[in-house]
Amino acid sequence: MSAKFYTLLTEIGAAKLASAAALGVPLKITHMAVGDGGGVLPTPSAQQTALVAEKRRAALNMLYIDPQNSSQIIAEQVIPETEGGWWIREVGLFDETGALIAVGNCPESYKPQLTEGSGRTQTVRMVLITSSTDNITLKIDPAVVLATRKYVDDKALELKVYVDDLMAKHLAAPDPHSQYAQKDSPTLTGIPKVPTPAAGNSTKQIANTEFVASSIAAIVDSAPAALDTLNELAAALGNDPNFATTMINALAGKQPLDNTLTNLSGKDIAGLLTYLGLGETINLAKNAVPATRRVNSKPLTGDITLWASDVGAISAGAVGEITDNGTMASANTPGWWRVSVSKPDSVADFPTYPDGSKLYSYGYLFVEKIGEVWFQHYYAHMGANAKRQDWGTVPNTSRPWIVDYNTANKPTANDVQALPIAGGRLNGPLSIGTDNALGGNSIVLGDNDTGFKQNGDGVLDVYSNYTHVLRFIGNLVESMVSLKVNGNAVATGEVQAGNGTSRMAGNGDIFGNVWNGWLSTHLNNNLVADIQLGAGTSVATWNNAGSWPNTPGYVVTSVWKDNQGENIDGIAYAPLQKRLGIQWYTVQGGTA
Repeated sequence: MSAKFYTLLTEIGAAKLASAAALGVPLKITHMAVGDGGGVLPTPSAQQTALVAEKRRAALNMLYIDPQNSSQIIAEQVIPETEGGWWIREVGLFDETGALIAVGNCPESYKPQLTEGSGRTQTVRMVLITSSTDNITLKIDPAVVLATRKYVDDKALELKVYVDDLMAKHLAAPDPHSQYAQKDSPTLTGIPKVPTPAAGNSTKQIANTEFVASSIAAIVDSAPAALDTLNELAAALGNDPNFATTMINALAGKQPLDNTLTNLSGKDIAGLLTYLGLGETINLAKNAVPATRRVNSKPLTGDITLWASDVGAISAGAVGEITDNGTMASANTPGWWRVSVSKPDSVADFPTYPDGSKLYSYGYLFVEKIGEVWFQHYYAHMGANAKRQDWGTVPNTSRPWIVDYNTANKPTANDVQALPIAGGRLNGPLSIGTDNALGGNSIVLGDNDTGFKQNGDGVLDVYSNYTHVLRFIGNLVESMVSLKVNGNAVATGEVQAGNGTSRMAGNGDIFGNVWNGWLSTHLNNNLVADIQLGAGTSVATWNNAGSWPNTPGYVVTSVWKDNQGENIDGIAYAPLQKRLGIQWYTVQGGTA
């Protein structure tokens, strides 16, 4: 039995996965969508670019390599109990650009909403089989998705096993903290060492007893002199309670008087500025931009933001995006625009093929404006390109697109008014290697007046150097010139001559006026087909006188005599007969 439910890569997904493998840039699968298939179970198709009837699209909850099979990638999405009210019959995976990478169908399942009186959290899972899982980025944003209970349980179990293992190893050690002294009455073995600060270091750090003792002695020895000096300074400052701070601040701004006078003596303004260290400042100020200066009509009185368009440049990144229900003409700023349209029919001026179908609706649009001319060039992800250009300051929706032909969009015979290899309609005469002189519905081959020409309903003529040599009409072939057969001539019907007055049938019989009908009849009626002797008669002659046989057409067949006397004893005779057709006749004549 063939599989009823399955998942397959779309043509877009296959192309992107192949590109990822070739370029070494992993494919980023980010979202999953579910749909109801329009009320029926759909059949997945590699040509799909969207679900049949999408109901919900959201970020993936999990994307990981199957631990049981390294060639399988499992994608999961959790639908909360607050969402639903529809059936799930189809599932799709999308990459970061919104392109459908894989599509599948699944057993029908109704997802209720909590408000319907029955709610549940539902997990939807898709499995992809790939030859190289390195080509797919297995990264999920934890800030925007829910985690399945299995995922949380697995991670909690992993953490518990890890912590239990660390604690077991820690507790199993004889003394897990041998590097530390015990809090309660530690027993010292030897002399404990501590860092020893440099002399005069007053930072808050641990010190040994030797350092503390020497520091105290130094303070005690210098205390009397220090106290005397401080008393004198305090009296001079009027017993200022903050005299130390006052003195430090006052002295910090002072310079020796003799140095100041020497350096300023005889200086002009330039020299004074140089002494004060402001020479470079003056030089820089010469090139400063006045505050009234503007850049592209923007004043320099504060911070300004310049865009690429402000300086006549094109932005390196996308300047905008075109989505459903918009227009391509809305892209009126020069630069690259991202095109992410899931329903191209909702975009009135979306690029269209000659047959009316739309180009692939995901790609990039380049916009350029030069003077009063605008230009748009659309590059679809699948390789098709289209462009349009017109006069005006901004694009308009009425200007049609010109679709480029390339290896991804090869023209059909109808597109270029050519005759397809599979056949088609050709209007007018056809010439092969030369011009056509026959005209009408004709084909000439190498010679302009040698070929075939249709000269009426069911009438096909063959010409050689404009001479009519053969005609095919209905169930009849007519030769207009002498016909020479170098090989065997085979006919399944009659061969006729004299416009039908003479005919050779399939059985070899010939009909003609010379024998007044069929040759077989003439031969049967006029040619001897066989001869025979009729019934014989014998007569004794030894004692009789007479003449035997004395009947026309009879001949003597035998004569006999015994050994007595001189006369013959008897004779036998019979009629000579001929057969014409099926009738026997006695030959006439022969009597004396």
